[in-house]
Amino acid sequence: MTSQEPPNTENSEPKWDYTSSRQNFITGALVVGGNLLVLLIYLLYRTVPAVHQFISGKPM
Repeated sequence: MTSQEPPNTENSEPKWDYTSSRQNFITGALVVGGNLLVLLIYLLYRTVPAVHQFISGKPM
């Protein structure tokens, strides 16, 4: 039988996790910002006739 090395207890992070908390923060901020942008455009599309006409090409 071959001897197996015990798992490394010094480094408790998994080897496959190459993201940092800063990268997670930036990604989350981009997702939230994108959702807010979509929501803002939708609300303007539904309430402002000029925006509706600009996007769809037809008057409300």
